[in-house]
Amino acid sequence: MKNLSLKLVTAVVIFLPFMAIGDPQILKSQGLGVASTSTKSDTQAKLMSLRAARIDAQRKLLAEIEGVQVTGGSTVKDLMLTSDVIGTRVKGMLKGAFEISSKATKEGDDWVSAVEMAVCLTSDSAECRGQINLATLAKPYLKITPEKDLYSNQDLTESASKDDIVKNTVPLPLYTGLVLDTTKIKVTPRLDIRIKTSKGKELYGPGYVTEGKDWLHWVTSVEEARALASIAGANPMIISELEINGTEEIILDDLVAAALFSENLRAGDFLAEGKVIFVVSNQEL
Repeated sequence: MKNLSLKLVTAVVIFLPFMAIGDPQILKSQGLGVASTSTKSDTQAKLMSLRAARIDAQRKLLAEIEGVQVTGGSTVKDLMLTSDVIGTRVKGMLKGAFEISSKATKEGDDWVSAVEMAVCLTSDSAECRGQINLATLAKPYLKITPEKDLYSNQDLTESASKDDIVKNTVPLPLYTGLVLDTTKIKVTPRLDIRIKTSKGKELYGPGYVTEGKDWLHWVTSVEEARALASIAGANPMIISELEINGTEEIILDDLVAAALFSENLRAGDFLAEGKVIFVVSNQEL
């Protein structure tokens, strides 16, 4: 049975630190369990193998959760080391991990089980509505940008004074949200992501969104983002000309930043509602 166990272990799919293959909103892991019928009844051995597989899946999920990026240079594990409270909440979320699939197979005198379990990174997936998710759990512990460093009407006035912004005589339809296509700059998904200008003025971040609103939404194509009208509405503003700085924050040039700021205010502040979707390349998952 030892050889069989080794073969199974090497066949386990290793999921990347932030997004699970097949669903960018869920983190998955597969656990394995083996129990012998030599000392237990057939039924007992089967149940024991399934239980062992679930425990193994939860153990692997914890390692995956700890490896989720918060910023470009920190992970959830780093966050847990700074706060016992978040460590306790992460472990509580782990206990609430849900089962996606399970399979028990009789191999000679042994029962071999494989169980796939998952936790929610955001609340977008149907399985995650009403479930605690990592983005919501981590948000209170993320750094809030001081008001002086937020993009404001003064910044808009400075941009307008350069005659960079051409006022439309006919008002455009109101935008209902924002889609940021980051596929050209290869943004790595993380729990703390911010949109800034080249001068460091923040247009979007964890402190900007109204308390209780979801603010992190990740998809792998603009088409998929357009289809999520429940998040960004029927007419989202789509921005693809982006840069990234040394701390992996998304940077907009002055003209684009001014347009986003003014259109957001004209539409009633969709940014504060968290109506923002980040499009990332499949290669970054």
